[in-house]
Amino acid sequence: MTGPSADDFYRPWERTIAGWPHFQESVYELAVRYPNQRLLWRGARDAGWGVESSLYRQLTTHRGRAPREEDMVEAERRILALARETWRFDGMGALETFAHLQHLGGPTRLLDVTENPLIAAWFATERESGGDETDSRLFAFVTPGRDIRLNSRWGGRDPHWHAVSNASEDQRRLHRWGTGTGRRYWRPPAYDARISSQSAGFLLDGVPIRAAENGFGRKGPDTEETWSSDDMRKFGSIPLKLTTIRRGELRATAAPVFTFRIAADARANILDQLERRYGYNAAAMYSDLYGLARYLTARPDRWADPS
Repeated sequence: MTGPSADDFYRPWERTIAGWPHFQESVYELAVRYPNQRLLWRGARDAGWGVESSLYRQLTTHRGRAPREEDMVEAERRILALARETWRFDGMGALETFAHLQHLGGPTRLLDVTENPLIAAWFATERESGGDETDSRLFAFVTPGRDIRLNSRWGGRDPHWHAVSNASEDQRRLHRWGTGTGRRYWRPPAYDARISSQSAGFLLDGVPIRAAENGFGRKGPDTEETWSSDDMRKFGSIPLKLTTIRRGELRATAAPVFTFRIAADARANILDQLERRYGYNAAAMYSDLYGLARYLTARPDRWADPS
């Protein structure tokens, strides 16, 4: 796909973290300046990656274009039909089914986040077989809506958002679905030990649609030029209204996203601090046999080298 990259989108808004002290200062500053907003964190090992759910990414690869909301809904319905009719997993609501699939690596629209910035930083800096020679990235999301509860509205057999997704874009905007301001957070039950150990939860929103006639979000703090929703769909499965850390309270209806680039040469130092001083390591984050198998595959240097 042509057009802007995720790096083009992030660069005007990002703050570069050059080491452990700078990471601590940035997290502290954000918390102090916005004391009444809960922050949800996400780490990415590559600073150039988009914020894409696994379902969105697979549909993009399979169809050769960024999917729209109706594509996501169609795929979700087929996935639920396979789970219930062919695999006969028919005893859970839609959202719980997607949560279990997400945990096992299946395609869903759920985006993994954590309530703990140290855990997000660990995911951003963890070592893989490819090394840590690239910059990595942190995101902090403010979510204005009420948390999702597994009640009759969200815990039912059919996904609650499908009723909105099938409406026109005007109706979706009315319900704020796909605009960012209707972004919701779900802290699921501890279906698995990892949910607790990672302070994990999921972000849920629609595929980006134009929020207003003047565009979706500014391209930088010093310009009024805005991104189109078509551009945004090339590097995000949900709307991302980036902003900078500044003084003052945010409006209750705002849904800003803050982003930090972790310099490649700072990754090892930050990871060392997290693992040595705070106990955040692979065994703590992936506290099951799946985690051990993943670790052994990714880190042969820890067991295959001669002693």
